[in-house]
Amino acid sequence: MDYSQYDVEDFVTDAFFSRWVKRPDDETKVFWEQWMDKHPEKSDTIAQAKSILHILNFRVEEASREEQQEAKTYIMRQINSKQPRKGMINFQKRYLSMAAAIALLLVGSYFMWHIGNILTYQEYATHFGEQREVILPDSTRIKLNANSRLRFKKAWADDLAREVWLEGEAFFEVVKKPEAKDGRFIVHTHELDVEVLGTSFNIEARHGETQVVLNTGKVKLQPANASQEGETLFLEPGEMATLSEDQLVKTLVNPTVYSAWKDNRLFFENESIEKIAQRLTDTYGYEIQVENEEWLAYKFTGSCPADDISILLVALSESFDFNVTQVNQQIRIQQPAL
Repeated sequence: MDYSQYDVEDFVTDAFFSRWVKRPDDETKVFWEQWMDKHPEKSDTIAQAKSILHILNFRVEEASREEQQEAKTYIMRQINSKQPRKGMINFQKRYLSMAAAIALLLVGSYFMWHIGNILTYQEYATHFGEQREVILPDSTRIKLNANSRLRFKKAWADDLAREVWLEGEAFFEVVKKPEAKDGRFIVHTHELDVEVLGTSFNIEARHGETQVVLNTGKVKLQPANASQEGETLFLEPGEMATLSEDQLVKTLVNPTVYSAWKDNRLFFENESIEKIAQRLTDTYGYEIQVENEEWLAYKFTGSCPADDISILLVALSESFDFNVTQVNQQIRIQQPAL
């Protein structure tokens, strides 16, 4: 594929380029970063193509179904009222022109909706290594872990379910509302809806996977994907549910291990090096480099203060005879020097 001859529209309609922009993985990152180093003259073209894909990919799931349907109806009327441009024979570019027109209409509607959204919703976000306690309008307490985001309506009514939207990880202590007409409390992630009445639990929603660990009470889980509407799962204390690749699985766990972070401790119980590295990246923003990929499957059990990762690095080094070094935000796991 000779990408050096591509223009903006060509990049936008290229599946491999789109994958890099929307769902980057190791293969696409390595290829496109190397390609851009070799073709700096294409930097403006790449930037424009990325901007268009980001516009076409913005999320509107927070809007109601009625609002989304109204937007779709309006957009289709606009499209149907336009005549095709004479001489346009390239189907992909005709599709792109239509998609771009739709995107502009959606973006205009989105900004109008977003202005109202700012006035209606409260949002909290944490940086790497930062935790924050949030008290909701009903006095429910939430401990928001690092690199996470929480959103909810500023005003709640007794005749409507209490709803929050989570990206990242948080621990919930939900207040019961037996006197309310609708006492439900619902946590929405991209993959899962968690419904409770009054309970404490930990949720982590990252990398296309949602994990719920129940400490007390009872929760009901429902995949957010409409195609999975029939699948419902109930959790009892000491159980964990994981939704990954459309599979909802329940297992028995020690809840303390999963919620210890809120008390400034990190616990690992037979945890793989790969998952430990991912947690360090998600929570603290570290870049982890492992010399031998086979080590990623090694299992580790132990704990450390959440604000002193050096203790964990020493424990890993001594447990597996690794040479573990840290320079700023980069951690390297290597063979010990002979």
